[in-house]
Amino acid sequence: MHRGKTICLVLCLLLILLPCVAAGPGGYVTLINATPHDWALTYSHAYQIEWNPPKIIPAGTSHQQYVEFWNHWGGNGDCGAEASYRLVGSPQKASFQLQARQTDGKNIRIQYLDSLASVNNQRHSLINLGFEHDGSVLFVLAGDGKEQYVSSNPPPNWMQSSFSTIGSKPLREIALPASHNAGMSKADLKFLFGGTPHSTETQSLNMKKQLESGVRWFDIRPVHTTRAGWSERIRQFFVHEKLVAWHTGHFSKTKQGAVVGGAGQSLKEIVDSVNDFTQNYPGELIILDLSHELDSGKSVQHWDWNFTPDRWQDLYEIMGGIKDLWDTNSTILDYSSVPLSTFIQPGSNSTVLIRVPNHAPIPEGQTTIHDKLPISAFVSSSDLYFTGSYSDTEDADTLSKDQLEKLRDMRPNPQTFMHRSTWTITPRLGKLLDIGNGKNSIVGQSVHAHRKLFADLWPHLSKSTYPNLIEVDNINSQITALCMAINTRFARR
Repeated sequence: MHRGKTICLVLCLLLILLPCVAAGPGGYVTLINATPHDWALTYSHAYQIEWNPPKIIPAGTSHQQYVEFWNHWGGNGDCGAEASYRLVGSPQKASFQLQARQTDGKNIRIQYLDSLASVNNQRHSLINLGFEHDGSVLFVLAGDGKEQYVSSNPPPNWMQSSFSTIGSKPLREIALPASHNAGMSKADLKFLFGGTPHSTETQSLNMKKQLESGVRWFDIRPVHTTRAGWSERIRQFFVHEKLVAWHTGHFSKTKQGAVVGGAGQSLKEIVDSVNDFTQNYPGELIILDLSHELDSGKSVQHWDWNFTPDRWQDLYEIMGGIKDLWDTNSTILDYSSVPLSTFIQPGSNSTVLIRVPNHAPIPEGQTTIHDKLPISAFVSSSDLYFTGSYSDTEDADTLSKDQLEKLRDMRPNPQTFMHRSTWTITPRLGKLLDIGNGKNSIVGQSVHAHRKLFADLWPHLSKSTYPNLIEVDNINSQITALCMAINTRFARR
């Protein structure tokens, strides 16, 4: 009698606990079919993993699929899945296999099959998309196959590789990946003022790696300070050295007027990264968008949120160290209205534009460092104007709804002003103070913004309506692939 009750109790506990044991880390993969061919499922297999691939992904549509690894103990459990898709009606037999693997970490991969190839990915290429717990990775394939498809894993010099598509287009008809607070990949511990890496870092990749990932528009926030944070002041008491005065930064102002935040990469690192990239990958257009300037002023409570004219000239001298600044005698009133070929050509050097606020003074042509500073490279924000604004929310659904409404209302056709679509989460104070949980950091929260971006943006795009700048935290090459797909399918006539 007692034995029977014990067995029943054990069975009941197993029924309750089995789902918990089986459940594991889950995330999404978004598939964007930007080709004229339906993708038809020809094979599917899964072992100890949640895996429900659709039978067909129609041409021009997207699909976001949930993936959950059940056997994940130790990080390398025995589970995996595959789904093969054929491009229906392709002149040459073309297909690919979507794979989920748990060897050396969790990964979603794409294996090219048959004749399928794309820019930077030869036949039979294996593309590792990675895996984002609670987030999404992206696979996109765009084009008609008559010219090379564009896809995930784009080349570092993607503008040159797609020049036949975008070269004749003005900037207001081209989509570009944009990095939010681009210099904040690593908080400089010497310059933290009430901030932490958890609350100030916005990127995982430094400037050099962002450039190589395809980013072409950079939100750079210059900070001038010789005042150190408390930890550095203690160190300087014993070790005397001159602090680097110019950094990128991520700061905000409290209601009492004090400054809270921290500094990231130095402006010298930014300049060096741009020069290294343009030397290795010539022929790309790079735009550095300077804003939110901040000077240390006289005290922590009295920082200056506007540079003096002399301080602007100091900044111009530093930025003048960029080797491929645009130098021309031409007068352009609207930089977004001229073709990309105005700035770069196949096989040409790169061109760097520096966008500055309207209140910034005109650079002096001759400085203490440069015999001739190319004034034409410094563009007033009104001459390279864009619409759009961030959503100021920590809710991903609210973010998506707001950004899609702004895109619809502010970007009715490609001849209107450039539009920046900003897909960033703004964590509230509780999450920012939770420094022990990386998921609640700015970078950690970006996975939710990416998932909504990949799932929700594509169905709302058309030849009339698409963003010019897709700005995110924690940017990577998948944002570049998305922009290339937009250019291929919608910007091209």
